[in-house]
This record gives sequence, structure tokens and C-alpha cells, in this order.
Amino acid sequence: MAGCVGGHPKPNYVFVHDSCDWVKPIYLTDHDIDVMDRQTKKDILTHNRSWQANCQEMKN
Repeated sequence: MAGCVGGHPKPNYVFVHDSCDWVKPIYLTDHDIDVMDRQTKKDILTHNRSWQANCQEMKN
């Protein structure tokens, strides 16, 4: 029991934001836009705007 005093050590977590390595904007054709419902178009626009805000490299 003496070995358990203090409990287990807490793990050290490091958060690495690497989603920009595998997330890309969604490109649509004119046909895609014609056949998709309004909510799907809004969801894709939200995704693309999030990608642009968080992942697109600033061009100097």
C-alpha cells in the first residue's frame, strides 16, 4: 500500500494542431451546386471558411 500513496502520476499531454495537414477545402462543380440542398451548401461554406481562417497560409 505504501507504493500507492499519492496515486498515479498524471500524464503530460501536448496538443498538436495538425488537422490542416489532412483537411482541405471542398470544391464543387456547377452540377454539385444545382443538386445539393441549401443546408449542405451552407455546411460546405462553413467548412471552407473555417479552413481559410485556420489553415490557409498568409501570403506576404
